Parts: sequence; C-alpha cells; structure tokens
Amino acid sequence: MLQLSDIRLLYLHELRSALRERNIVVNSILLPIFLYPLLLWLVYTGISFVVGQTEGFTSRVMLKGLPKEHQRLQHDLKKDKQVELTQSDDPNSDIRSGNLDVLVDIVPPVLDAASLTGNFRVRLTYDRSKDRSRIARDRVTDHLSRYRDGYFEQEAQKFGLTPAQLQRFWVETHNVATGQQMGRFLLGLMVPMMLIVMVAVGSMYPAIDCTAGEREKSTWETLMTVASSRINLVVAKYLYVATMGCVAGILNLIAMTFSIKSMLGPILGRRVEDLSFQIPWLSLPLIAVVTVLLALFIAAGMMILASFARTFKEGQSMVSPFYLAVLLPVMFLQMPGLELTPGLALIPIVNVCLVFRESIAGIYHWPLIGLTMAVEVVCIVLAMWLAAAILRYEDVLIGSYGGHVGRFVKERLIGTKRRTGDSDG
Repeated sequence: MLQLSDIRLLYLHELRSALRERNIVVNSILLPIFLYPLLLWLVYTGISFVVGQTEGFTSRVMLKGLPKEHQRLQHDLKKDKQVELTQSDDPNSDIRSGNLDVLVDIVPPVLDAASLTGNFRVRLTYDRSKDRSRIARDRVTDHLSRYRDGYFEQEAQKFGLTPAQLQRFWVETHNVATGQQMGRFLLGLMVPMMLIVMVAVGSMYPAIDCTAGEREKSTWETLMTVASSRINLVVAKYLYVATMGCVAGILNLIAMTFSIKSMLGPILGRRVEDLSFQIPWLSLPLIAVVTVLLALFIAAGMMILASFARTFKEGQSMVSPFYLAVLLPVMFLQMPGLELTPGLALIPIVNVCLVFRESIAGIYHWPLIGLTMAVEVVCIVLAMWLAAAILRYEDVLIGSYGGHVGRFVKERLIGTKRRTGDSDG
C-alpha cells in the first residue's frame, strides 16, 4: 500500500544522497549548465576556423586560349588576391597530382553561336575530390558570371539597350519571417535534441546508482529493512531518478537559450544580431509538462534495466542500449519540414521531440499534443506495471537473479501465463 509520507521521506533521502555523489552532480547539474553549451560553441568555432582556413587558400588557375578581346577576364583574375594565375605543360596531370587547382579552357562556340563575334565557351577542368580544386572552381565560376553579365551589358549598349531593358526578367526574394521567428526556428532544431539527450544523461547515472550501485555498495539490503513497504521504496527511487532527469533537461534548456547566440555567432556572423532567441511564455508550461512525462518514461525504462545489474559497470552496459534507443529517433528528426502528425504522435520520444519543436515556434496542435501526452502516460503505466511485476521476485531485488530483463519476461511473465493456461486446460 502506497504511503505518501514514507515516499516523501525516502525521496528526500535519495536526493540528499545524490548531492554527495560527484558523478550524479556532474552529469545531472553541471553538464547541462556548462559543458554542452561550451562543447557546441567549440565545435562551431572549430568548423568556422576550418572553413576560414580553407577559404584562405590561394587558388592556382591556368588560363588557356583566352581571346584578345576578352583580356579583361585575365585582368580581373589577377586582381583577386585569392587567385594565382600560372602555366603548366600538362595541366590535367597537374590537377590530378594537386599542383594545379583548375584549368580555364577557352574553346570555340558551336552551331549558331559560332557566327557571333567575340562569342566563346569556357570549359573548367578540376578535381572534385580535392577541396582546393573545388573551391578554385567556385571562385572562377563567380568571376566568369560577373564578367558574363558585364559583357552582356557592354554589348547591349551598342544597340542602345539599358541594363533594365536587357534583363526583362527579374527575380526578387523577400523573407517575411521576423528575427524572432527565425530565432525560434533555430531553437526548434537544436533544443529538442539536446533536451532529450540531457534528460537521458541526467537519468542514467541516478538510475544505475540507486539500483546496481546500491547492490555494489551493499546498502540495498539495509534499505529493505526500513519500516516501510517495498513499493514505497521503489516509488521514491523512481521519482528521484525522474527528478534528476527533469532538472538536467530544464537546466540545459535554460543554458541553451542564453548561450545560443554565442554558439551560432561564428557561423552566422553579424546576422545573429538580428535574431531573437526567446521561447514563448505560453510554451513554457507545455514544455515543462512534456519534460516531466519524458523524464518519467526514461527513468522507468532505465531503472527496469538497471535493476537486473549487480555492479555499476554491469548496469551501464544494460542501460546503454536503451540510451541509444532514446537518441536514435532524435537523430532522424532534424529535418526542418517534419511536422507532428497523428501517426508520429503515437511514437514515443519522436512525438515529444516534435511537440518541443512546434511549441518553441508558437505552434499548438492541441489534439495531437493531447495524443502525445496520452501515449507517454500509457508507456509510463506499462513500465510501472512491469516494475511491479519485477518487485514480486526476491531474487531480482537482492541481485541473485542471473538474467536480464528479456530473459525475465520470457521466463517469469510469459512462461507463467503459459503454465497457467496449460493448467486451466
């Protein structure tokens, strides 16, 4: 029989014990606040540094067969400090060996184009497998595009045409999204993944420590002697693990919100100043509720798996597959166009990730949100039912059972039902 007073005392005892464990404090409190935003910033800064180094290469370019009337193209390339004009006796071989980046080969036009004075074609030869060669191709292509536009305007002036008359067809783009909407869009891509990761990380160590860790330290039997029922003890531990997962997720959300500008600065440059990374106030209660449900689900799964381990190391190996199973769906949900649908709302973790993303953007599909919460509650109830079934067996509680959860379900649950059915027949 559940006794709230006993659960409260045992729950507070677990929390106080957790604050004395360095691994739990680091993974559930310090990592969400400091390390992950710092790691992301270092990653983005490293990417920007590599891109900057790559863009700083001087491209070695060879011009071949350039007509006299188009010498301005050669002059434009010489003015570019990132382009070095060179010559080669065997340009194709030099491109393959990396001594030359791109060959700009001027070839005669074909068919009707050959009748036009000053007309020509350009063939670019490069090695796409080499970054230097690919970047050189892009730089030369930009020069050719600008030269081509200037050449058209120059020829049009001979016939009395203005640039506007020559163009005749214009394409203009206009982004109607505000800086706040763009900021929320980026938050919606990054925060759900990191939130789910941190809830899983924040739950993992407490789940293993309060089960396999207790057995390894030989304190589990002492806890079993307290003047309270076994179910109260397990519920207190379960709520403690879910609490640590919630704390890790919410702290990480706060840290990401305040540090995302610094993380994206090396990539977006000055454009990041036009973005506003603010989560709608209406979304905060929804995010909190869904985070709690997510933590309850992850905590239940990890505790069930860790309860069959006899040492902390063994508990890590048992919980790791569940940890990866939680993260895998998130990796496939980073497509910007993916939306919450009735089918996706039925898939645990996936539905939560999409609710996070849409709520950050200020989009609320309340029927699908309700379906998502219902699915999470059902998963939690099923996990608690399995936990209650495990509690009936003394060998699992004291750690003498030598199997894992799959073997337990097969032997103790499915096997019991089969034996009962056989005896009834």
